[in-house]
Amino acid sequence: MTPELERIRELKTSAKNQRDRGIKGYPRALASLREAIALGEEAVQAPLPELAARSAAELCDCFGLTGGIERRWADELEGEDRIAHLKLAVLAYDAGHGYESDPRYGISNSYNLVNRLIARLLLAPKALQADQPLALDGIAALQLATEFDRAAAVIREQVAGPRRGDYWAWADLAMIEVLLLRSAPEAAYAQFLGLGPPDFAYVSALAGLRPLAALDIGSASALKAAVDLLEAQLLRLRA
Repeated sequence: MTPELERIRELKTSAKNQRDRGIKGYPRALASLREAIALGEEAVQAPLPELAARSAAELCDCFGLTGGIERRWADELEGEDRIAHLKLAVLAYDAGHGYESDPRYGISNSYNLVNRLIARLLLAPKALQADQPLALDGIAALQLATEFDRAAAVIREQVAGPRRGDYWAWADLAMIEVLLLRSAPEAAYAQFLGLGPPDFAYVSALAGLRPLAALDIGSASALKAAVDLLEAQLLRLRA
């Protein structure tokens, strides 16, 4: 591993530790991630394809972590401050998705792909049913229902291939299926549950589901049922 990649991983670890301190740690966590992203954006230009691909994967993770922290920060706020941090989350996820979806790097992941849509939905819940793309200042306009549908198709391809046994992929796909009212929670999460995911995977999946279940959208009751399902399974696992 190159010194640059080692430093990026050190900065990511530091950012996660600061993030876990709560709102007091968020500024330092984001500062560490900005440094890591600067290193990654330089390393991704390397003429060696393998090094460029590994750097791109680290950038995906760094931007995803940034988006996640901005979303957590938004949860602590109201009004314009909440909106500002959600917009920063969208921008971070969009940047990560740019690397995640670039065929040059061969990355098979869906973290930024899905979360860039969830963050937009948290900003504008009614946009899920709108025929027109969601337009936000400085943010790429997307028609959310169409994009969630496309994201599901991408993940289905991934779980048919390199991510067949990846419980993160199945959790992402299940969430979309429930959100779009295509499957009942028990059916949607059957593959995820069947893989026997660890405690922290349930915690992460629930962290994504709970804010969606609180929205005034047509699938709110189905999302709440998904929350209940995973909470019950988590209790059994911990017991």
